[in-house]
Amino acid sequence: MLTIIPQVVPADVVTVSSKDNAVSITGELLSFDDDTVTLSTEIGELRLDRASINCEGAACPRAVTGFSMQVAVTDPTLTPLLQFMMDDFARSKGLVAVSVPDSEGGLDRIEILAEEGSALDVMPYGPADGFAALIEGRVDLALTSNAVPAAMADGYAASGKTDLRDPRRERVIALDAIVPVVHPSNTIRSLTIEEIALIAAGRIANWAELGGDDAPIRMILPAEGSALDITLSELVLEPNRIRLRRSAERSADGQAALAAVKEDPNAITITGMSETAGTNAVPIRQVCGPLAHATDFTVKAEEYPLSHRILGYTGADAYQGNEGEFLSYMVSPEAQGLITKAGLVDQTIVAKPVGEQGTRMTSAILTAGNGTGLGLVQDFTRDLATADRLSTTFRFTSGSVRLDTKSLDDVERMVDFLISPEARLREILIIGFTDDVGRFDLNTRLALQRATNVRDALLSATGGDTLAGRVQVSSYGPLAPVGCNETAEGRDSNRRVEIWLR
Repeated sequence: MLTIIPQVVPADVVTVSSKDNAVSITGELLSFDDDTVTLSTEIGELRLDRASINCEGAACPRAVTGFSMQVAVTDPTLTPLLQFMMDDFARSKGLVAVSVPDSEGGLDRIEILAEEGSALDVMPYGPADGFAALIEGRVDLALTSNAVPAAMADGYAASGKTDLRDPRRERVIALDAIVPVVHPSNTIRSLTIEEIALIAAGRIANWAELGGDDAPIRMILPAEGSALDITLSELVLEPNRIRLRRSAERSADGQAALAAVKEDPNAITITGMSETAGTNAVPIRQVCGPLAHATDFTVKAEEYPLSHRILGYTGADAYQGNEGEFLSYMVSPEAQGLITKAGLVDQTIVAKPVGEQGTRMTSAILTAGNGTGLGLVQDFTRDLATADRLSTTFRFTSGSVRLDTKSLDDVERMVDFLISPEARLREILIIGFTDDVGRFDLNTRLALQRATNVRDALLSATGGDTLAGRVQVSSYGPLAPVGCNETAEGRDSNRRVEIWLR
């Protein structure tokens, strides 16, 4: 493992290379810390992601032994991800990771061979207890499907403890979505989020009330207190102010619920996006009309209404140790294939032609009104007629023009993609959008400011200076919403900056 204590070293010549050794560069090592190695080279000063490079030379960070880490996993379905990640991480260090099961067949620990006494201990917690254990120093990392609740984070910060929402402590590892699924013979074609909530509460009890067959609905809810149950509450129940009955049917685990749906034509449950085989995944009908399907693209863009993030958190001092390097590895390009292998959605960038986004033009026309709005629709159509939209969407902390945690990491991913052979000859369109609350002109100005901030972040990142002559910044304010402005969640989705290639 690498020593993570921040320090400045005497200037010395080193050679750094990508993990696949395809690219290398030599220069004077100026400093290194948790995240970066800083070099002085013939082309200027470079700051490189420490987890993504190899370093050769006397002044390089030295390897040490004694890797030990306690990880709180708040969702058992995330243990395969942890196993894949640690196995590959250890292999990159010339080591071997061996998973050790617990007495119930789950994951107890991952032993790191060739380093005596080194291991990663896996500690199952509920989300709230996992965050508490992290703050109190009983674990070093928390891997979770649920973001730290604002009230909890505020309480920790007010008492002088670490604010887990700090971008140095909170990293988005992967993406996922919860999906309503029914028996393949069920004739229901779509559901609103409110309808799902009312079904869960037993207030819609027959499929005929939803346009289906005259048959009783059997809702099978996730195990109480599970990560899936908490996600269902956060995304479906709480926004609709729904409380569940104590007598509601719950599954022992996700697999049991899926098995029941496959056997019962009247059953419905909520599951993860990758767990829908043998069932019918029902699209979400948004209150303003369009259907939202759970696809890799809509989840990567965080536009499917029931998408959510998989997060890694470090505690007060953990980021200065092996934990920080492992967490940085988990969001690195090298780790993205392992995320897909674990059944989650990775954060690699993909492009989608405008011709495959029919609802975009429809929503633009419907929200245009007349006069200035219709003119903007023409500009919008003209700008994007031959363009491809990239899956990464930049979002902001609430009520500000500051990039949120995920978007800060997305800046480097985006620059790497834009200078790749796939994109390097194309014009870059950075387009800002808002919700429809407030004056059209003020919204358009706010969207332009956010788009400009994204442009500045891209140009300031390593390698981003080469993009300057290809970038065009524009704003369409509330035009072309991707969510419904009638809901808080829809308005959040509409406050965004998109990247298009032309």
